[in-house]
Amino acid sequence: MKKIFTSFLIAAICLNNFQPLFAQVNVQDSLALVDLYNSTDGPHWIVNTNWLTENPVSEWYGISITNKRVTGINLVGNHLKGSIPSSIGNLAMLTDLELGTSPEFPYANFLNGSIPSSIGNLINLLVIDLSYNQLSGAIPSSIRNLKNLFYLFLEHNELRGSIPTSIVNIGYVDLSFNQLSGSIPSSVGSGLGYLDLSYNQLSGNIPSSLGNPVNINLTELNLSGNQLSGSIPSSLGNLTYLHDLNLSYNQLSGSIPSSLGKLVSLNYLKLNDNQLSGSIPASLGNLSSLYQLILNNNQLNSHIPSSLGKLLGLSFLYLNNNRLSGNIPFDFGNLTGLYDLLLNNNELSGSLPASFNNLTNLIFNMDVSNNRLSGTVPQLNKLASSVIINLSRNHFTFAGMQLIARTFPDAIYAPQANIPVHQNGNSLSVSAGGALSNNTYKWFKCEETSSVLVATIKGDSVFHPKENGKYRVKVLNSFATRLQLYSPLFDYKTPTNAVIASSINTLQQNDKPNLFRVYPNPAKDVLQVETNGSTTFSLINQSGKILLTANINSKGSINVSGIAAGLYYLKNKITGSVKKVVIAR
Repeated sequence: MKKIFTSFLIAAICLNNFQPLFAQVNVQDSLALVDLYNSTDGPHWIVNTNWLTENPVSEWYGISITNKRVTGINLVGNHLKGSIPSSIGNLAMLTDLELGTSPEFPYANFLNGSIPSSIGNLINLLVIDLSYNQLSGAIPSSIRNLKNLFYLFLEHNELRGSIPTSIVNIGYVDLSFNQLSGSIPSSVGSGLGYLDLSYNQLSGNIPSSLGNPVNINLTELNLSGNQLSGSIPSSLGNLTYLHDLNLSYNQLSGSIPSSLGKLVSLNYLKLNDNQLSGSIPASLGNLSSLYQLILNNNQLNSHIPSSLGKLLGLSFLYLNNNRLSGNIPFDFGNLTGLYDLLLNNNELSGSLPASFNNLTNLIFNMDVSNNRLSGTVPQLNKLASSVIINLSRNHFTFAGMQLIARTFPDAIYAPQANIPVHQNGNSLSVSAGGALSNNTYKWFKCEETSSVLVATIKGDSVFHPKENGKYRVKVLNSFATRLQLYSPLFDYKTPTNAVIASSINTLQQNDKPNLFRVYPNPAKDVLQVETNGSTTFSLINQSGKILLTANINSKGSINVSGIAAGLYYLKNKITGSVKKVVIAR
């Protein structure tokens, strides 16, 4: 086909009679298009309307003509197969070369081989799009001749070698998903508006020159998925028009520069999967336009700054897999636009803030697992029941987990840390949280290679071993059925002067009139007591010694912060009613 068409064209030239067919276009341009058609399997393109026909070249699909010269080629996603011919460099007036594949197109191009060096002849080019092909080899150095080039899209090929310094003055550059190696040129220059070098094999430092004032118009900087090392240049804080900063999946170290807090236009900040350390700068709370803050899988430490609670537009917050400590900021309850929250695998402590009930837009995850959180969990009944809440691998007990289990059927709240065993005289007890009546305590006596169930007690955490040995307990709860709390092995030895509590103290006496209510039980620092009328209560240890007394009128509290952890009895001095009380620390 190419021979016949070319011969016809040459004959027409020799006869000085190419008016019917080619008078409207330069002959050299026509021959270059014929080469392109034949070298990229033109007969099998998705659309090849009018190509190599007697129709004017201006009517060939994807071709633009200006003053008898080819100025545009747009064959994006048209199933081109083969290589780019070197004769493409003859299209001297070409401004737009688009042979790539947009992800939105249903069909792809499959160009292979290298980018011809003759492309450097196209000094009028404004746009090169060869993305999503199978091109290989190095980016030709001749690209330095393209002084007018503004858009260079070569992503998703198999290009190798280093990045030519000649591309640094191009406004929009996308070389992502290739096999480029070496360092990023330090001469990155003026007019840069978009730079995507992600998922190559680039190494070395991020040049601080990227933050030079000449790049003030940079809106996207994506260097993710490389082997870059060193620290994040503080000069990046000068790029105040930046919308997207992605440095993830590298080997960056050092701290996050506080200067990034000046990027007030930033929507996406992704620094995850590096080796960053130090604290999260409080200045990040100034990024009022931030939509995603992704800092997971680093070595960040210290407290989470409460200033992050000012990021009211934040939808995704990932701080998981770091070394963060301290409490979860109460101000996180201000982040009412959050869809996804990951705080798991840190060293956070304290309780889950009650303000989390404000996060009513949370629709994906709330993962705070594998920290050191303890205490009760606030009522989170305002959150969507479909939210995947992960509270596992903390120090929570059944206190709060009963409500979580009822409110969020898919919640993950197991396992939790072991609960300690307390010995008081000849009795052992544990603090498992929740209502005692919902708990079942299974006590095991453990030998070297086996364990034997020796007692199953419902509604009572106190166990009186009959002999010395190693014991452990497993606690079940009738509501939070996915969680089983365990104690470590406890080496029990009968006290020399063992005192067994009197029978009146060992009974809950739930059948007596004028009962009173005690909560929380187990307690830490304060016992809340509700009763009928006014009465005096005594807190008694197992030997019968009164440790303190308190007057309660219908409802009140008793401070037990000075009492050691263990099993005690609270006795109504008027009625004689007794309730067991466990104090846990």
